[in-house]
Amino acid sequence: MFLKISSQVILRLIHGGAGGIGHVAVQLARSFGASVFATGSSRSLQVIESLGATPIDYNGLSVKNYVEKYTAGEGFDIVFDTVGGETLDKSFEAIRDYTGHVVSALGWGSHSLAPLSFRGATYSGIFTLLPMLTGKGMKHHGDILREAATLAAAGQLKPLLDMSILSLEEVEIAYKAIESGTATGKLVVNI
Repeated sequence: MFLKISSQVILRLIHGGAGGIGHVAVQLARSFGASVFATGSSRSLQVIESLGATPIDYNGLSVKNYVEKYTAGEGFDIVFDTVGGETLDKSFEAIRDYTGHVVSALGWGSHSLAPLSFRGATYSGIFTLLPMLTGKGMKHHGDILREAATLAAAGQLKPLLDMSILSLEEVEIAYKAIESGTATGKLVVNI
């Protein structure tokens, strides 16, 4: 669904653009020719820019300010949240009225949908393990993976690995790095 929607919109915002999911989302959106903006910490902005997105320091600009700066106050066509929590709520503030769509990979917890409803925008959550757990949607899942493989073969999709390679005994460190947002790309844990 993200691939189909993202090929039809113009301005995309990806929260966590240098993270394990975000760096892939940036590359996928760029492969469709999108204008991509991505949030990250000050230390991840260079990585985000190297992936082809306009970096936004989430500590340096408020949502209102970056929506004004990059969309003339109109909001983004699609916002992909890879962080969850408070960032999902901020996604509702960054979306375009009437036609905007928020997608979240981490839509857990309780969130008020009122800000989204007042904008006439829509929301969907994604759970990539669902086809493997239920057997439903396997063909669609396979189609997405084949498209990703084609992009990888063309050099348009490259995995980004964090510099840390951890042992199984250090798995708690890996979880803390993911939770704190200090991991860049995918973390590797040797077992």
